[in-house]
Parts: sequence; C-alpha cells; structure tokens
Amino acid sequence: MATTRSQAPAEDPPAATSMSRRILDEAARLFYEDGFPATSVRKITAACGVTAGSLYNHYESKEEVLYAILKRAYEDSERMLEEGLLRGGDQADRQLAELVRELTLFHTERRVEGLVARTEWRHLPPEQAKEILDAQRRIRRIFERTLKRGLAARRFRLSDPRASRPAQVDVVAKAILDMCINAGQWFRPEGAVSARELADQYSFLALQLVGAGPPDA
Repeated sequence: MATTRSQAPAEDPPAATSMSRRILDEAARLFYEDGFPATSVRKITAACGVTAGSLYNHYESKEEVLYAILKRAYEDSERMLEEGLLRGGDQADRQLAELVRELTLFHTERRVEGLVARTEWRHLPPEQAKEILDAQRRIRRIFERTLKRGLAARRFRLSDPRASRPAQVDVVAKAILDMCINAGQWFRPEGAVSARELADQYSFLALQLVGAGPPDA
C-alpha cells in the first residue's frame, strides 16, 4: 500500500529540512535541463534516491515543488538586494553598485535556480504565478527607486543631452536587470572571470550606463 501523508512517520526538523532542500535542488536541475513539462515526479524522486511517498511528504505536487523553488529564489534575491541597499548607505550610486553586484552574484552563483525562475513560472497555477510576477515587480521597483534617488540627487544622467526626450526610468531599470539576470545564461564557474569579478565589472558598467563614475569610497 502506498504511504500517505498522514501515515508517513514524522521526521526530525533537521532531516526534513535537508530532504526538502535536496528535493528542490535536484528538481531545479531537472527543470533546467529538461524543462518542467518533461520532468516527472518519478525523475525527481530517482534523482533524490527517495520514493514518491517521501516527496509527497514535503510537497503536494510537481507544481508545488516548482513554486517552492521559485519562492526560495525570489525571497533570497530580495533579501540580498535589501542587504546591498544597506551597504550602499545614503548614496544612490553606491546603492546601485551594490544592487547590481548582488543580483549578478545570485544569477552566476545560483544560475540554475535563476534560469528556472526566469522561464518556468508560466507552469504554475494562476495564483502562484501571480505571486512570482509580483516578486519580479518588487525587484524591478527596488532598482527604479534607486535610479530616481540618483536623478533627484543629480548623481545620475539617464540620457544624452542631445536626445529629444530623456530615457525612462523603467526602461533603464529593465536594461540593468537584463544585464545581471542574463549573466546566468552564459557564465561558467570554470571560465576566465569569477562570479565576483563579473559582479564588480557589471557594477562599473551599470554606473557608466546612468552617467555616474565609480562611487566614492
């Protein structure tokens, strides 16, 4: 007889947490390699070396596993960005440099999660998909608010003075986000540039994009 959720023996919290993390990590890898539709619960459990009953002890469905992966990725991203803002103090240029550094590090050091979060959210049920889209918007707004602070303080210039109209803050924010997020598509840890070196380079490039020099020490 298959083990049901109510029949499964209770695991101690550390073991449960470890297994839950393992399921998410292996599922993320499979979603990245094969795509969500082609990844079955059987594939996930085989990769983890557990039974389907053990997986259902933690997550109710494959969609719930995907939601947990994406929720973890966006919660961690937002936390890292908030920490970056604090390190930036009250100067918009330092804040932007830290934001770009943190987001680039996330998408290079945790590239599988980042790419899955970028592409596979469409397979979530509507309510959960909305939560993920809301998280994406919150991250974009963090960048938009920082750009507006830099403009107000006259530390940023978002367009060529000869242009007929200034660049829009949301367009510039999306350009910077695309640069950071898309690093996960091509970055390889064994390459000539480390994740931290790339994050530093991208911080410098983002400041150039908004017409600012390197932030004051």
